[in-house]
Amino acid sequence: MKKRLVKVVLALALLSIWTPSMADEYNSLFGIEIGSKIRGEEIQKSWFGNAGLKVGAESEDFRFFLNARYYNAKDFDKFITSGGEIQYKFNFTKYANIFFGLNAGLANIGITKSTKWPSVNANTRYLGADVGFNIHATELIDFEIGTRYMGLNRKVIQGYDFASLKIAYASVIFKWKTD
Repeated sequence: MKKRLVKVVLALALLSIWTPSMADEYNSLFGIEIGSKIRGEEIQKSWFGNAGLKVGAESEDFRFFLNARYYNAKDFDKFITSGGEIQYKFNFTKYANIFFGLNAGLANIGITKSTKWPSVNANTRYLGADVGFNIHATELIDFEIGTRYMGLNRKVIQGYDFASLKIAYASVIFKWKTD
């Protein structure tokens, strides 16, 4: 599991070397994220959190990320997502902005056999949306607070219903100019 996460992080780091320009000027981005399941979620009744990395680029109005996240979920032996996000930024002041976006990717979920359920290892696609608020702490650092909805492929696999995931998260995003 850790080897797979390391491979994803390395791949994302390599992809950040070349990022497509959506405008004449853009910034490269690297983010560190932590999050928590929003109360009442179907996929697991108890609390769980996540940590992740994201790399991407931003223009004046848009930004794009590739991401990898690991979820610390008590009911799951493995819960990892990787995917992409594209977001529109509403810049209402030079110190902050609000963003709205879409996300999509792949979730890798593993559960060990218990007395009630068989073991399962599943890859399922997700599609969702996110909304949040960025504070520009400096020209090179943003603090982000947001929520993310991920609609999983709604498969019932050997007794497990993977429906959706709602996460509240916070990120620190480092920015730098690329020529």
